[in-house]
Amino acid sequence: MPSVAINPAWRSKHSRETCASLFPSLLPLLTNAASPSPPPPPPPAAPGGAAAPAPESPPPPRGNATLSEILPRYGLPPGVFPSSVTAFSLAANGSLAVDLPGPCYVHYEYLTYFDPRVTGVLRYGSLSDLSGVKVRRFLVWFDVVRVKVDLPPPPRFVYLDIGWITRKLPADEFESPHECEPSQKCRLSSALATAAAWFQV
Repeated sequence: MPSVAINPAWRSKHSRETCASLFPSLLPLLTNAASPSPPPPPPPAAPGGAAAPAPESPPPPRGNATLSEILPRYGLPPGVFPSSVTAFSLAANGSLAVDLPGPCYVHYEYLTYFDPRVTGVLRYGSLSDLSGVKVRRFLVWFDVVRVKVDLPPPPRFVYLDIGWITRKLPADEFESPHECEPSQKCRLSSALATAAAWFQV
């Protein structure tokens, strides 16, 4: 029996027509199978023909902002540091350095001592890795390693991490920066407070 050669182009067309007649729902797929997908539309341009700018990070604090103005932006009360701050620097990673004119004593619930330079890491709701802050309790000075508050603000309490111990103080004591007191006056008042505590036991 003589063989008959079939044109490949006719075979492909005949196959598509046969499939389309048997399965009408496949006709759009068969028609568009070889068509390339349209390219995605270009991003919209900003007015004036310029490309749209990328989202910016929050602006840094103003150059004339005081430390007591910046602390509430991080959920902390403004009186965490004394009023005699002469200079401070706040890096993008939260590293904070605070300069005072000299050693400073402040009375909160505990007598608190500040070195001429205090450093730490400022985060929302906390000031950690502190160096240069101590509190006195029963004639013993303890390093304060972290200050944290309740969130969301306004805080009701301020927590001082003293080693493995945490002390809770009313946030009202930190509503405004305190003035530094003379060291002799602080030593006398601290001794009187210690004596009163012993008599209450």
